Amino acid sequence: MKLFAVCLLLVAAVTVTAQKKKQSGWKMAKGMMTEIKEGWNSSIDEMLDESTDSGLSSDVEMFLTQLKQSVCFGVEDVCESDMFLGCNCIREFQNLGEQCFQIPCNVVNFLLNDFSDFLRDFRDVLSFEDAMEVLTEQIYVPMMEAACECSDKLADATFNCIENYDAGVLDMIGRGTYEMIVGMLDLESMKKVMVAALAIHCNEVGEEACYQDFSNQMITWAKMMDKSMDGASKKDCTAYTRVEKQLAKYFKAFQSEDMSGLINAQYEMSKKGMCEPKKCAKYQAKNFYSCCSVEGVDLAAEHELGENIGNILDNVMGLLSTISQDVDANLISREDLQIYLSTFDPETLCEGEKGVKEYKKKGKQCRKQRSEYEYGY
Repeated sequence: MKLFAVCLLLVAAVTVTAQKKKQSGWKMAKGMMTEIKEGWNSSIDEMLDESTDSGLSSDVEMFLTQLKQSVCFGVEDVCESDMFLGCNCIREFQNLGEQCFQIPCNVVNFLLNDFSDFLRDFRDVLSFEDAMEVLTEQIYVPMMEAACECSDKLADATFNCIENYDAGVLDMIGRGTYEMIVGMLDLESMKKVMVAALAIHCNEVGEEACYQDFSNQMITWAKMMDKSMDGASKKDCTAYTRVEKQLAKYFKAFQSEDMSGLINAQYEMSKKGMCEPKKCAKYQAKNFYSCCSVEGVDLAAEHELGENIGNILDNVMGLLSTISQDVDANLISREDLQIYLSTFDPETLCEGEKGVKEYKKKGKQCRKQRSEYEYGY
């Protein structure tokens, strides 16, 4: 269900120009996304270089080659000094075991060997569906597959690494400066958010990892986006065209830079798109409220995901406001955050609408079967 919220954030790129021109917001969205895609393609072309082994620019390839010497190490290697990853981080990842210690090395090898192919494939996509297939197949699924194999200790290793980072590169920026910045961050809440994210995506329902299910949901969502921007009927449940009026309110809130208004407008769009009419709620529940989604909602509550995200926002925005007077420390209130997060829980979001029955029924079915799941998070 989080996918609909992502959809709305993408649409935020469209301004009220649509209303001034008396043109459909979804048509304007299509035009705007075409312009954004052209900008991405231009940036991708600048990053690519056919004359290098990696297919990336020579400067990037040279840096990644140097970085590889730091992050590719043996599980029993003894570190005395290291330029980029640092000995403390190397030891943290070595403690993950035979396969998992290679995660940093595998990331850099991907960037050196495969990232240029991903960029070319992404540059050549012609639709949201094509783009989502490239993103899920080449980035999201492989990333989650690697992370989930190591999920038990990955968060500990990552944040111990951040807290005790001792790489030689710190001599250039100042170790004291780094320690001061890290000391001001709410790393505990950040770690809890990472643990929750791994729990949600690495959870297994039946014999399927949930990240595989979420990948399929992302592609279905992308198809709906394409149909919406191509002018599907408002009665078509396989598109989001029916949120046209709510979209106009969203545009207005976006133009006014009113964060509370923006979040409330998104809430209204989510409610319309997911809960109304009943036949469309049935389609949404079938395609997006799988047992992995039900488990995800419950795991988010169990791990207090909303509370920890709120802690991070308060921490980061508070720090930024001390640096710049232009930053509002209260830009997103806890109340606004809760409204936003409620759009991921259709059983709550659709309360009072006929469509809620579809989600309640699916939730009840999934929770009844929970004893059969591998629920180890």
